[in-house]
Amino acid sequence: MKYSTVHAWLYGFVLALAGLPLAMLSAPAAAQAVIVNSGNFNPPPCDYSNQFYQDNGVDPTQVVGRFGTSRLTGPPARGNEVNWVADSTCSTLDPDRRNFRILATTGGFTDNGTNAPNAFISILGFLTAETAFETTYTRLAGTHDITIANSENPRGISMESIVSNFEAYAMVKQRLPNGVFATNPCQTDVQSPLAPPFPCFELNSVNTVYTPNLRQDWRFAQNRNAIDGSDNNCINANTAICGPDAPTAYSDSPFGYFCDDLLGMWIVTYVWLTEDPAHADANCTAVYQQLEAENGFSLDGGPIIITPNDTDNTLEGSGCGAEGQLAVSGKDGGAIWLICPAIPDPRNGAIAADAFLDQVFLPNGQPQNPTMTANFVALQTTGQFPGDGDGSVP
Repeated sequence: MKYSTVHAWLYGFVLALAGLPLAMLSAPAAAQAVIVNSGNFNPPPCDYSNQFYQDNGVDPTQVVGRFGTSRLTGPPARGNEVNWVADSTCSTLDPDRRNFRILATTGGFTDNGTNAPNAFISILGFLTAETAFETTYTRLAGTHDITIANSENPRGISMESIVSNFEAYAMVKQRLPNGVFATNPCQTDVQSPLAPPFPCFELNSVNTVYTPNLRQDWRFAQNRNAIDGSDNNCINANTAICGPDAPTAYSDSPFGYFCDDLLGMWIVTYVWLTEDPAHADANCTAVYQQLEAENGFSLDGGPIIITPNDTDNTLEGSGCGAEGQLAVSGKDGGAIWLICPAIPDPRNGAIAADAFLDQVFLPNGQPQNPTMTANFVALQTTGQFPGDGDGSVP
């Protein structure tokens, strides 16, 4: 990680919060900071083995841009950075992994109630068509076979059905090189009737979701299920209990991210503004200004979108924004699903000393979200979040 002026300031800030001496900031000591562990050690992320991909219903040969096989350099890595390194300890620590450790650590906001910038994931690869999901597979594993028949596991559920419950929200830049603000994707499957089809911005390549092409950092909907029902999740088939007729509003998502989505996959939901913020009508101007006051400005004009309420109610409910997903057939050519497992607990070693944070930067080189940077640096240097551990800087 290169310690620019802003990184040095944040590094000193989080060291102060952690009660560590500022002398640690002196180079090259900053890069060699000792992680202070409290509790169990969490190993950093590595790529999955081919067998683990297959056991979970994905053909590894159809993973586009797979870390450990391709994308050693280039986005999200910058300058002399590399996205992954060979590491013989990966499969030793976890037999479901292969020996490529991931350095590129993508940050984002979580839909877990706090909406804090404390989600850290590893974008291992992309799926660009549903043909990547296996229709038939069998492997003897101990006394039981791991089987997939007609695309379904022994529970009668397809992997595609599971992972499509978990959304990663990508906000691609809409300001074109000529300065025009495009208010719809070029791919007709995703276009919104709220805006004209042209001018448009492209979603026809996995490259479009690389951070340099995003107007703001990612947002992730993990939809974790609580075993005690405290998340108001409901999976009863009776609509009077779990549906719109129920007396209590339930999320009614039958799957848990860390329980069922073992590959840590997400379906990409693209979110965009349907009016140019610089020339919006009175209604959308008021909406954009409200969100800008709450969340700040994105790279190409207009507000940053952080919470589900920002997207579903404030933005889309007013007709000033839209969202959509690419055709699962793959005809659009872009990223439909991400294989990018969230780090369940990024403390105590999961953010390695040589990892780097993949986040959106302002034109002046400073991070769009300094709190995300502070969280990452604190985890990398102390093994803990700054402050009280809720993922936010006091």
